[in-house]
Amino acid sequence: MNFEITNKLIDTIKPYLENAKITISTANKDWKGRKYKSDFVTIDEKNNVGFEVFENEIIMFYFTDHYHFEDYSSELVDGGDDYVKRAKVFIIELFENKIKYIQVYKGKKLATEKYYIVYSDNTEERIGGTWWGLARILNPFAKRAEKTTIYKFNKEKGFFE
Repeated sequence: MNFEITNKLIDTIKPYLENAKITISTANKDWKGRKYKSDFVTIDEKNNVGFEVFENEIIMFYFTDHYHFEDYSSELVDGGDDYVKRAKVFIIELFENKIKYIQVYKGKKLATEKYYIVYSDNTEERIGGTWWGLARILNPFAKRAEKTTIYKFNKEKGFFE
């Protein structure tokens, strides 16, 4: 591995990983095929769940979305956690709680995706999503449909279902 942070993140979720098929890649390439230095950790390949660690940033990826943790683009709030601690909290929440995934269609085209963490008291916190409205031409007269999927990490199987 290239970075010690990678070990810290894996240790954070170790109780969930005994049956997971983890892969770690250190020879990574960008979309143009150029090599770069990172640790790319895949925990649940089927559902695209894992993280990538760089020198000063962590990207958590889950299902069809991702979340960046870094401290270089803005000032830390006084008393706020650094990006590594924030990433640890986030990844624990992914594995301990349900993940609600909402897809909103306009006709047959996906218009919006939303992700929420659903806590044990049934409160929800939005953690991501994408709005495709301007990126795609949507029929304003098409029927709106919504599909909701709930994911939960199955420790015995080693993946989200």
